[in-house]
Amino acid sequence: MKVIAIIPARMASTRFPGKPLAKINGRTMLEHVYRRVKCATLVDEVYVATCDNEIVDEVKKFNGKAIMTSSRHTRGTDRVAEAVAKIEADIVINVQGDEPMVDPNVLDKAIAFITRHEDVQCVNLISPINDWDCFVSRDVVKTVLDKNNKVLYFSRQPIPTCKPESFKNAFKQIGIYFFRKEFLLKFSQWSETSLEQMEQVDMMRIIENGFSIYTFKSNDMVSVDKPEEVALVEQALLNDPLYQKLFTTNSPSA
Repeated sequence: MKVIAIIPARMASTRFPGKPLAKINGRTMLEHVYRRVKCATLVDEVYVATCDNEIVDEVKKFNGKAIMTSSRHTRGTDRVAEAVAKIEADIVINVQGDEPMVDPNVLDKAIAFITRHEDVQCVNLISPINDWDCFVSRDVVKTVLDKNNKVLYFSRQPIPTCKPESFKNAFKQIGIYFFRKEFLLKFSQWSETSLEQMEQVDMMRIIENGFSIYTFKSNDMVSVDKPEEVALVEQALLNDPLYQKLFTTNSPSA
């Protein structure tokens, strides 16, 4: 069972142009994501998929692997599908490039889950929402589940209910998706769907085409949607053992 992780990255982010190269404690966000994903023991290879030469140059600086893709893609998952089309793989992980606190232990657990369940084609990480501002933010994609922990709907609106006393039953989507390769390539052949475009969530394409997305609950991972959130990640990393291991001056990876 070969597992490949692909990090889609582009300079033209709508809310945060140049986001992959934004510095977090002196290292680019992209390097943080890449190095942490490589720590997952069940991931065989890690690549960055991009259409920008600046990003390729940065990946070379930290000795990573990059794949050039088309500039036409509007969704990260389509970019990942193009990148992995000619790579041998059974499981493909789409790790969004704005997840600089991705937990490799959670990646391993989710890989084990999809590997054990042959009927599962796609898995999305989610985490509980414990903060009201997070719940009502349009930058946070909320996830509604059925009783079997499959996704019913994704929305940037506060769902399943906007009542203050009930929001702690809500979950947020984490930008990390696990696919069986054949299913990912099928996904990339479908046209963008109406709800996908309205919600700006590419995983809605799967639901609208009648397929299931299973979920795997994770600890929260502080992602970056806007420039001011870089400081939040820098603060969170102060007490992060993996960050200390990867980026302190005495580390061989530094």
